[in-house]
Parts: sequence; C-alpha cells; structure tokens
Amino acid sequence: MEIDGLFSTASRRLGLTPQQAQLLCFAQHLQPSFGELATLLHCDKTNITGLVDRLQRRGLLTRQPDPNDRRMTRVHLTPQGEVVTGQFQQAINTTLATRFSSWPSTQRDSLVHLLQSATTALRP
Repeated sequence: MEIDGLFSTASRRLGLTPQQAQLLCFAQHLQPSFGELATLLHCDKTNITGLVDRLQRRGLLTRQPDPNDRRMTRVHLTPQGEVVTGQFQQAINTTLATRFSSWPSTQRDSLVHLLQSATTALRP
C-alpha cells in the first residue's frame, strides 16, 4: 500500500478527504494561516477557504485572528478536531506498525528515529 492509499483509506473512514486530514494534522501542530496552509498543501489559497469552511461546519476547527497581526487568520483545532485528528493518526500508526511488524526491532527503532528527525527538520 502506498502512502497516498494509506492516507486515503484512513481519512475516508473518518468521513474526510486526504487533504482535509492533512490540514487537521497541520493545524494540530502549527495553528497555520491560510497562506501557510496553501503552501503546505500545495494548493491555492482559494482552495483553503473551502477546506476550512467544510471542516469548520463539522465542528473540527475554528478561525482565530493572529494575535500579532489581526489582518491574518489562523486555524485552530476544536476539542472534536483533536479527537478526529488523533483517530486519523492512530489509524496511520496501526497500519504502519502492521506493515513493519516483520522488521527487527532495531530497524523499526532506527526508522522511527530517522522519521522523527526528518519531521523536526522539515517543520517551518
């Protein structure tokens, strides 16, 4: 199963598109602006408005003014958004754990360490 398929399956089970699930994950860690989301999701800002609108209607996130620049809006998860994002991440983790269960624990530990380091290095 490729990564796109993994994201699609996990997000679909929660009634989300893969892009919506990614947006929730970014919101959990970054409280991004619309412009930052457009960059992270590789799409136009106008697409972000629709994604945020749909997730806000589901009660998964809110829009809040940036405390340092009130012209800018930032996206924050609601408590329900935290739950759904956690469910998405757990589904991904469970599938990956199953896929890599045949690897020796030292290899799995090395992979986890490498991915954590890469994630930290790639954060904006």
